[in-house]
Amino acid sequence: MNWTGLAALVWDPSGGDEAQDDHDFIKRVIEQNGEPALDMGCGTGRLLLRYLAAGLDVDGVDTSADMLAICRQKAGERGLPEPRLYQQGMQALDLARRYQTIYIPCGSFVLLTDRNDAWEALRRFYAHLEPGGMLVFNVFWPFTPGEPLSDNPNGSDGEWGSLFDHTLPDGRVMKQHVKREKIDRVEQLLLAKRRYQLYEEDQLVAEEVFDSNERWYFKQEMILMLEKVGFKDIEVKGNWSEEDFAEPHYSMVFVARK
Repeated sequence: MNWTGLAALVWDPSGGDEAQDDHDFIKRVIEQNGEPALDMGCGTGRLLLRYLAAGLDVDGVDTSADMLAICRQKAGERGLPEPRLYQQGMQALDLARRYQTIYIPCGSFVLLTDRNDAWEALRRFYAHLEPGGMLVFNVFWPFTPGEPLSDNPNGSDGEWGSLFDHTLPDGRVMKQHVKREKIDRVEQLLLAKRRYQLYEEDQLVAEEVFDSNERWYFKQEMILMLEKVGFKDIEVKGNWSEEDFAEPHYSMVFVARK
């Protein structure tokens, strides 16, 4: 999934610019472990711009040029210095700067559906950290309601299932749907599509369809991957809290040191 076009347009109005539970957790990690920090998958700047406003040194990376353009615009509107933003994928990360903290919000690591890409991303995160630097990211627990292995996963099998209808600031309405094409429990893959439909006065004026594939991970699997890359002192927290991950937490938060 690459949030461009209509998907980027609706991201903030549909809640994508809310602070959310990860804000305070990641901010504490940056303050305790040090700067500079890298927001991997920064999108429209939900976390990055808040941290810049708090005086933290944070750069941003995202695959979506549209999301990065919105981020720059918001920074200007808020009177912030122009952020250092880069359009790159996680598995292709190649920056001159090295960081004390790298964080990945929103479970974005699950979008790397190719296992080789996931391994390469972890290696590149490790290479971009200073000695003693920290990597922080989350993946979603696949048995949580709405997730692929739950009794009621989002979307519908082979047909469009409604996710939300949202009214944009200009009065237009965006409708989002999800269609599950395959849930592969062996390969730990969800293959799906997302559809965005833009309406003006009940008339469909634009439509875009994107792949919305995900890979899920389990606790020990991810710990072994991190260890093999070279990370140590690995902790697994639940729901961006100080609690160790356990059901019914919906999100596994990995904190690992170089």
